[in-house]
Amino acid sequence: MKNVGKKLPLSFETLLLSFALMLFIPGIFQGSYGGYLSRGLFTLILLSSLYIVGHNRKDLTIGVLLAAPAMLMNWASTWFLDLKMQMLAYSLFQVMFLIYIVIKISGHLAAAKTVNAEIIYAAICLYLLLGIAWGMIYFGIVMVDPQAINLAVSTEVVDRESIARVLHEVLYFSYVTQTTLGYGEITPASELARAFVIAQSLVGQIFIAVIVARLVGLQIAFGINENENEKQQD
Repeated sequence: MKNVGKKLPLSFETLLLSFALMLFIPGIFQGSYGGYLSRGLFTLILLSSLYIVGHNRKDLTIGVLLAAPAMLMNWASTWFLDLKMQMLAYSLFQVMFLIYIVIKISGHLAAAKTVNAEIIYAAICLYLLLGIAWGMIYFGIVMVDPQAINLAVSTEVVDRESIARVLHEVLYFSYVTQTTLGYGEITPASELARAFVIAQSLVGQIFIAVIVARLVGLQIAFGINENENEKQQD
């Protein structure tokens, strides 16, 4: 397996910064700029995710092939597709890409031998990526059935601004579900939406338990190895 180059530094820090921008900046800017800002931030997360797998030629190629259709559906004009169908296609391609990145980061965590800043950043990125992936699933469900989730905004998508509003709502709903906060102002109405809500709430809790156990186990194992090495040197 050939590599493009050395392992890229600060990859997970870049992705974390992208998440911070996506979660906090859209609340500041409203109006006609919302659609462009939303698309730009999601593209930044997509590119930051590609940066993570960029050190391996095969992984990068697969990532680009999955990311390209998502970017096309996100930025292309709607002359060849109905806007709602285009957004449905975008959500499907985005979910496939995010699942691929989640698998790669999970493999990185599973192969880790010690706990360091990179591993902690990777675990945080993985948790946040799961929230976005489920958010895109909810977005696709709403595109198919606008009544599937009782959102606080209109689910009628007529332009990029309305799309941005719906997308921000389902992402908010996704993270509220994943963290099991359950505020209750947004609720699933269809059986399909409820099924994904149940799955996400379970995965969110299991993820925290498994990752914490994994990190603690690595730290304990590292400490034991350090003590054995010190005894051998003595």
